[in-house]
Amino acid sequence: MPKIAKISVEKFDSKEQTLFDFDKSAGLEENVASICHKLGLPKSDVYGVKYNPFASKMKNHYISESNFHEIKHGDCLKVVFSIKYIIRRIADNIRKQSPELRQIAFEDVARLSLDPIFIQELALSQEDKILVKVFVEDHLASEEQTGLLRTVVHLFSKGYIHDTSQNILDKTLKILRNSDATNEELRFALSLLHKILISSNAKFSKWKERIVREVAITELNPYTWRTSSRDLQYSALLLINTIIRICKGEKKTKLIREMNLRKTRENIYSNIIKEGSLDKSMEHELYVLQTHLLSLFSEALHSKISLDDNSLFSREEFELCSDDMRRITILMDFDEENIQNYVSVENLTFNYRDSKLSLASMRSDPSSRVSRHVSENETDNTISHLTLEALRHYKKLHPSNFHQSQIEEQLYEPGIFVTSEKIVKMLASMLHIGLDPPDCKSTFYQPVVFYCSSKTPFFLELFSRTMWLLSRTRREMKASTYADYPKVMHILQKQVRMALKTKPQDFKRLTEEMKSTSFQGVIENAQNEKEQEILNLIEDHPCVRDLKRQYMKKNELCVFQNRTNLLMEGDRFPKVLGKKAHGQIFVKLGKNLKDLQVYDVVDVKAPNASHKLIQTFNIEDITHVVLGKTCQHSTLCQNPEQAFSIVVEHEEKIKFIAEDEKTACYWADGLFLLMKHDRPKKLSKYYTEELDQLVVMDIRLQLLELQNVPIPKNPPPIPPLPANIKPEIAPKPKPRKFGRLK
Repeated sequence: MPKIAKISVEKFDSKEQTLFDFDKSAGLEENVASICHKLGLPKSDVYGVKYNPFASKMKNHYISESNFHEIKHGDCLKVVFSIKYIIRRIADNIRKQSPELRQIAFEDVARLSLDPIFIQELALSQEDKILVKVFVEDHLASEEQTGLLRTVVHLFSKGYIHDTSQNILDKTLKILRNSDATNEELRFALSLLHKILISSNAKFSKWKERIVREVAITELNPYTWRTSSRDLQYSALLLINTIIRICKGEKKTKLIREMNLRKTRENIYSNIIKEGSLDKSMEHELYVLQTHLLSLFSEALHSKISLDDNSLFSREEFELCSDDMRRITILMDFDEENIQNYVSVENLTFNYRDSKLSLASMRSDPSSRVSRHVSENETDNTISHLTLEALRHYKKLHPSNFHQSQIEEQLYEPGIFVTSEKIVKMLASMLHIGLDPPDCKSTFYQPVVFYCSSKTPFFLELFSRTMWLLSRTRREMKASTYADYPKVMHILQKQVRMALKTKPQDFKRLTEEMKSTSFQGVIENAQNEKEQEILNLIEDHPCVRDLKRQYMKKNELCVFQNRTNLLMEGDRFPKVLGKKAHGQIFVKLGKNLKDLQVYDVVDVKAPNASHKLIQTFNIEDITHVVLGKTCQHSTLCQNPEQAFSIVVEHEEKIKFIAEDEKTACYWADGLFLLMKHDRPKKLSKYYTEELDQLVVMDIRLQLLELQNVPIPKNPPPIPPLPANIKPEIAPKPKPRKFGRLK
């Protein structure tokens, strides 16, 4: 890293700038003193520097001893009051009783509260305790309170608040319950509560207990409805998810049920999801909340029922006997008409009154044949309680589709119970049911989870559509044997995931998305994913990047040879004289690659017209190659990009009008390469594209060799033409036409 950074410095209270060599081997104080001396300012600790806001996105990013080594060439700094001086001024003005001075202090805090250097220096100076005391004890205006609260949040997040001696929590809860609090105050109050909950410092354990005990979910929900502040909505949702995550047992289940109330879910859908323009952080919190809501299915998912247990259901409810068997040749459309007529579960839980055995008796009766935890190696003679409820839901709401599934599962095997269990497990895994804690990076939320009614739970409706999609996929794959079953299930999983990735807004759109995911679409998507994986490997892997640099040098010679061969072959161009084009010239590169020869075409119409040498230019004498609109004769071209000129000693010697833009770029590339111009300053997009294509092809071949895929050295022989077919005689080439002249 260079020790000297050549920067520009803007004067104090002025827009005038001067150049300065910032010596990073010396201290910051020494550099600031040198800057002040150069600008005619007295040496004093009052002055400091910060990044110029026009050169940096950070509005108040001050320079300190901890970050001045990050200054690099080309940065622009501004001389300002030093951060230490400002902190002293804030503390002095707050201690004084003058309202005007206190107002200046609060304005400084509000302006600097987001600057990391201000927060760091404030904690090191121990003046942060004064600001915290004022925040906790004084009666403040809204603007003053917002600035101090924002500062406290950043002090806490950076670990500069170590104990509970100053009762920040009471003040924060008071702000949260203030009906007149602004969105900004509420947002930072929620953010501070969240940071307390996730703190690893054991000293804040009592504060955590108070937050969980005193902050009700119903108290936080209204903040998710405020469409005027997306940040406030995110902070409220983040705090709700955090409270649910740290709670255990019945308390956690109770909170999830509160969030699972239909009105609450619909408010989240209407005020957050339907509004659109969600960033990744908001999508992640929606996914976390969705995972909590769907965890209500977890117990039913792990509660196993024996297929021989007639006390819960009879197999004849779902399986067909041999007398009922008949082949269905036409795929039925998915039936959604009966959704409104079905009254069932409440709040995404199950109504076990139809079953003769309740979950309570499952826990208490040791002789029960239902087991809550069954290993993967156990017999397939069991299904989960969730699968049973899914089948009942499918049968009641979509009877025609259910009957079709009955026949197909009986005909193709392995049977409706085995298939339903596999699909339930597949969907549960896809939606992370029972995953605790949820995936820290996922954004795989589904809007329908928040929009569906208690009569039509999302998971059960998704199961019904997946069973219908299985019937269609079997037909598309022409799978009719049990050996094809694993392949069909694999494709089915891909189809469901593709449909859910679109995040459909309601059940109708979900059905449409599942209809649009064909078997062929899955294959194409898999190929695209594989191709993208290879491209990411080529772009990101360090070993491949090194290999890429080697092939880059090799293929630069190939493209150079291509361009010089084109120039040596030569080409005809219109002869441009003044503002007109009349006749033609023939230009080619000499065999020694040093001379450019210009011929006059005597008879333009004759295909083998004689050429008369009229000019020869040494490549070394060419000073510039002018392209496109910069050329004086570009107005003669249909497309200005067809024009280019050769300049020798500041005079245009030859004016070219190429057949098309690509030809002009090829000639210009060749001339630039012969003139030894570095890539890619002057070279065309065609040069870059061709070079990248050659490099990528070499990399792909190298990757194939690493996978032990044999690559033939020679192309396969061309088979002879059949005896009874005579090759067509190619027509004589027509004279080439150039761009339309204006």
